[in-house]
Amino acid sequence: MSRKLPVFVYGTLRNGLHNYENILKDQTAAENNATSVGSLYAVDHESFPCLVREGRTIVQGEVMYIKEDRYDDILKKLDYLEGYDESDIQESDYVREVTTVTDDNDQDVEVYIYYWNQPRGLGEYITSGCWKTYLKEKRKIPDA
Repeated sequence: MSRKLPVFVYGTLRNGLHNYENILKDQTAAENNATSVGSLYAVDHESFPCLVREGRTIVQGEVMYIKEDRYDDILKKLDYLEGYDESDIQESDYVREVTTVTDDNDQDVEVYIYYWNQPRGLGEYITSGCWKTYLKEKRKIPDA
């Protein structure tokens, strides 16, 4: 299996959102706020975001430190959710890559991140770089 790096999440896997509840809740040893850089979009039907490498927007998210004894199982679930198949990268919806993000303590953290891998499906550009802010603006989640 892959190196056991933490995972940077920027969309529906963020704490408090539905895929966090379904996959990551109680499966992490630690969770820290962090940022990456790129361009964040709502896919064309606005149900989840996608991140592309190109761009200079500060993207808000969280670093999820998955519990050691759950790591392989959770990473498989994340790969499935993101439509990532390491044996068929070209057809994968997202690709899982190693990158560096910056946490709230201004420390660089090496993580896995899922980047959008398809030429289609980009919807609205999220200028705030924050999926939760986008959902609040669209009134899809209440104010925290």
